[in-house]
Amino acid sequence: MSTRKKVAVFVADMYGAMIRDTEKGLNDAAKEAGIKLIYFVSFSDDFSRQSYDQYAKYDEGDIVSFELPDVKDFDGVVLISQSFPKMHSARLDKILSKVDIPVINLGGKNDQYYSLVGDDLGSFEAVVEHIVQVHGCKDIYHVAGPTDRFFTHERIAAYNEVLDKYGLPHEDDRFFYGNLWVSCGDEALDYILEKCKEKGSKKYPDAIVCANDYMAIGVVEACRNRGIDVPGDIIVTGYDGVEMATLGYPSITTSSQPFYEFGRKSIDVLKRIWTGNPPDFLIKENGVLHCNQSCGCKPLDVNRGDEIRQVYSDRIAKMEYLAQSTTNMILSMSDASSDEECFAAVEKNAMVDTGFDEFMLCLDQDWDKQAVIEDMSNMSEREMTVVSGFSNGKSVEHVTFKKSELLPPEIIDNPNPYYIFSLHHLQYYMGYLIVSPNLDSYNQLTMKSWLVNLGSMLENWRVRRELRVAVNRLENLYNRDVLTGLYNRRSYETFFTDHYEECRKKGYKMAIMIIDMDRLKYVNDNFGHAEGDYCICSIADGMTAASSHGEINFRTGGDEYLVLAKDYSDKKAEEYLARLRSYLAEKIEADNKPYPLDFSVGTCIRNPSDDMDISAIEAMESYMKVADARMYIEKKKHKDYRKIGGSDDIK
Repeated sequence: MSTRKKVAVFVADMYGAMIRDTEKGLNDAAKEAGIKLIYFVSFSDDFSRQSYDQYAKYDEGDIVSFELPDVKDFDGVVLISQSFPKMHSARLDKILSKVDIPVINLGGKNDQYYSLVGDDLGSFEAVVEHIVQVHGCKDIYHVAGPTDRFFTHERIAAYNEVLDKYGLPHEDDRFFYGNLWVSCGDEALDYILEKCKEKGSKKYPDAIVCANDYMAIGVVEACRNRGIDVPGDIIVTGYDGVEMATLGYPSITTSSQPFYEFGRKSIDVLKRIWTGNPPDFLIKENGVLHCNQSCGCKPLDVNRGDEIRQVYSDRIAKMEYLAQSTTNMILSMSDASSDEECFAAVEKNAMVDTGFDEFMLCLDQDWDKQAVIEDMSNMSEREMTVVSGFSNGKSVEHVTFKKSELLPPEIIDNPNPYYIFSLHHLQYYMGYLIVSPNLDSYNQLTMKSWLVNLGSMLENWRVRRELRVAVNRLENLYNRDVLTGLYNRRSYETFFTDHYEECRKKGYKMAIMIIDMDRLKYVNDNFGHAEGDYCICSIADGMTAASSHGEINFRTGGDEYLVLAKDYSDKKAEEYLARLRSYLAEKIEADNKPYPLDFSVGTCIRNPSDDMDISAIEAMESYMKVADARMYIEKKKHKDYRKIGGSDDIK
C-alpha cells in the first residue's frame, strides 16, 4: 500500500495553452514533493454543441470522467476551473459536497474552496492604464467575456475603474459581450464601428480593450480584413498572454497570467493545509504586462514570421500524423475478426503519433451493454480489464482490477501523473483510458477526434459482433430443426455438395444413412403427441451421442432422419447404428416408457470418384434413392416380425 499523498485533478481543455502551463506547474511541484496526481479529463466544451446537435449526447458520456473517482480516497482535489464548460461546475460541486478534504480552485474565485486567482483587477487595470497614460487613448471600447463568467465582471470593473480615474466615458453601450474566441472578432468590430457612427464623434475609436487574447486576435483580423490599421487606426489589447497572441503579427499587447505558478502554488497550498498551516481562502497572483506591437510599443518591422511558421508547421505536422494514426486505427479495427485483434489494433495505433508515453485501454465488465451512467457511487466493485496498452514501448499485462482502484496494481505506486479519459460512444459508457501524455504541440480538438473515433470504432465492433451472433442465430433457425436441434433438410444439400466434392477429390468413400422411426403413429395415438415428441428427440439425441467419426445428423421430416459422413466404411456404419440402438434401449428403460423405440435404416456407401460424370445434385438423388430403398426393405422386415408376435407394443 502506497503512503504517498494522492491528489485528484479535474480538468477540461488539457491541451490548451494556459491549461497546459498550469498542468506543468502541478506536475513539477507534485513530483518534487512525492505526491501522486491523477487527472480526470473532460473533452467537452461550451461551443461544439452550439453548432452540432450530437455533441449534447457526446457531452453526456464525456462528463462520466468526473464521476469515475471516489474523491474520499484522495488527500486533496485541484480544480482547473477556468477550463470547465458551464455544465461541469454544478456536477463537480455536487460530487465534492460529499467529502471533507481540501479543494483548490485554480483560475476563479469560489467561496466553497481555496481559490488561486490572477489579480484581474490590478493586472487588467495595468493594461487599460497603459493605453491611457502612454498612448493617450480617450475613446475606448471593451470586448467583454460572456456574462456568466466570473472574470467578465472583474475585468469590466477594472476597465471602469481606470476610465473613472481619468474622467473618460464608459457607458454600457461601449461593451460588446463576446464568446472568448477568435470567431467573435467581426461581430465585435461591426458593433463598435456602428456605435462610433451613432455617436458621431469619429470614424474609429482610439482603442479596443479585449477581455482575452483570442478575442483580441479576432478583432485584429477583422480590422485587417477591412483595411483598418492596427495600431495606426485602432489600438487593440488582450489579456492572458497566450502564445498565439505573442507570436502573431502584430503581436498583441497583453498581460500574462502566471499559469505555471498557479500549478506549483496549488501543491504548496495543499501541503500547508495538510500540515495544519492553511493560507487565506483567496490567494491572488499578479500578472505581467507585455507591451507589444498592437499598441505601438514595439515596431511593426519586427516580424517573427519565420519563428511562427516553424512553430505552427510542427503543430500542423503533428495534427496530420495524428489524423493518419486515426485513419489507420479505423482501417485496422474495421479489419479485425476477434476481440483480440480489435484491441491489438488499438494498442498498435496508440503507440504512433498520439504523444502517449504510456497507454492503457480499460473496459468495464459491461462495456458492450450501452449503459448510460448518471451516478457511479454504486459501481466501485465493478471489474475493469486492461485489454490493451503499452509502457516504454512494450505491451502491458492484461489484468482485471476493481473500478474503485482506478489504476491497475503495477502503476499505483508509480510517481508519474496519469490522465484518465472517459471512453464512450455518444452517451454510452464503455470504460476509460489511462495515459501519460506529451502536452506540447498537441491540439485539443484533434485529440478529441481521435478519442471519438476510438469510441465509434469500438461501438462499430460491438455492433458487428452482435450482428454476427444474430446471423448465426438466423442461420441456425434456417438450417436447424427447431424440435431436435439437428440440421434440417434445407442444409442437407449444402453439406452433401461439400462432402461429395471433397471425397471425389481425395478418393474417400462417402456414406448416407436414412433412418426412419418405427411406429410413431402408434405412439401418438396411444400415448399422446408429447410422447411422440419424446421419441423424436430421443432418436436425435442418440444420433448425436453415437457420432464419433465426424458424422453430420439431420432430421429431414416428421420421423425421418439422415446421417452424412465422409471417409466412411461399412464397419463405421455398423458401429454407429449399434451405439444408437444401445442409447435408445438404455434411455427407454431408464425413463420407464411403456413402449419400445426402434428404427429402420438404409445405407449407401460408395466412392464418388467411381461415379460417372454427374453433378453433386444428381449424385445426392442417386445416394438417397439407394439408401431409401434399403430402408424400406428393413422397415418391411420389422413389420413382418411384429405380425408374427416378435415384439410387444406395450410393456
